[in-house]
Amino acid sequence: MTKILAISEANSIAFHGMALIAKSEIAINATDIAEITGSSKHHTSKVLQRLVKQGMLGSTRGPSGGFYLKKPAKEIRLIEILEALEGNIEVNDCPIDNDVCPFGNCIMGGICVEIGEALVKYLKDHTLQDITDNIEDSQDLFKSIYK
Repeated sequence: MTKILAISEANSIAFHGMALIAKSEIAINATDIAEITGSSKHHTSKVLQRLVKQGMLGSTRGPSGGFYLKKPAKEIRLIEILEALEGNIEVNDCPIDNDVCPFGNCIMGGICVEIGEALVKYLKDHTLQDITDNIEDSQDLFKSIYK
């Protein structure tokens, strides 16, 4: 089945990984995040390192090492997570990025702009804390790492 709206695997890893890190009582490593989210360890590591490079996460090495937030979850807007990976987000008139529509007006009637603007507004208005507040019983998520 085709997805009408989808985000990239890297963005999914970033959102889920940041939520797990925010919710964890200890630094959590890429292997554990990959296991919990069902993502590849390599791709998860790559995404998390990009977030470290952008100053959103810190990391420690060693047996009890892992990733941690550089600022409180309530101060991290979701748009910041997306832009840390993708750069500045802009909503275009054309869903396929044509400069000039061959029909003069978008055949989609502007719905793509409405959806894009609504998504950007949501990401600007919500924080990482909003996501973590919606995670039920996080202890089940972490049972494999809190041994």
